[in-house]
Amino acid sequence: MADVLSREDVLAALRQLAADLTAGADRLRELDAAIGDGDLGITVTIGFGAMCEALDDLADQDIATILQRSGMAFNRKAASTFGVLFATMMMRAAREARGLETLGLADIARMAQAAAEGVMERGKAQLGDKTLLDALVPAAQALQASAESGEALAPALRQASLVAADGVTATIDLRSKSGRSSWFADRSVGTQDPGATAIQMMLESLAAYAERMA
Repeated sequence: MADVLSREDVLAALRQLAADLTAGADRLRELDAAIGDGDLGITVTIGFGAMCEALDDLADQDIATILQRSGMAFNRKAASTFGVLFATMMMRAAREARGLETLGLADIARMAQAAAEGVMERGKAQLGDKTLLDALVPAAQALQASAESGEALAPALRQASLVAADGVTATIDLRSKSGRSSWFADRSVGTQDPGATAIQMMLESLAAYAERMA
């Protein structure tokens, strides 16, 4: 694989991401049940199933359309806080991918930053609020730093996944300040944030895909 993702790579990576997150659904459900309503496992199972169905009809579309429509398909079938935020991330990323036939590291870094900004705007949350942003924001920053230093795609994605994992660990001692989990703020301390965990799982999946294709 060249140091870019083609349209075919994007389709394959999204399918792998869906499989990996679905495989981790029980873990997400357990974490979500500890600090919220416990529906995240069901949400990712239904949502990523719908996304994969949508991908079957998107093989001939450009990268931006693939990202946008797959995110919308997720939220249509799994309408929820996470569904809205996932769709927001995908649609913001899609804007950065308009007109691109391949995605290099600099493109992916811009997409990650745009996704984080979209979540901040839509979710009214910030870094440190014990949300998925605690994994996504540092990962986006790591991707940008790797792009600026000329790092290759696969190791850059791996580094982003490791940084996201550190962000997830940092959420254990935080108190939820946003979303439904803020209703259970006291009991949220001591458990890692499920949304941040889901983001780290996604980055792990993307890194593993890039490493296999390198």
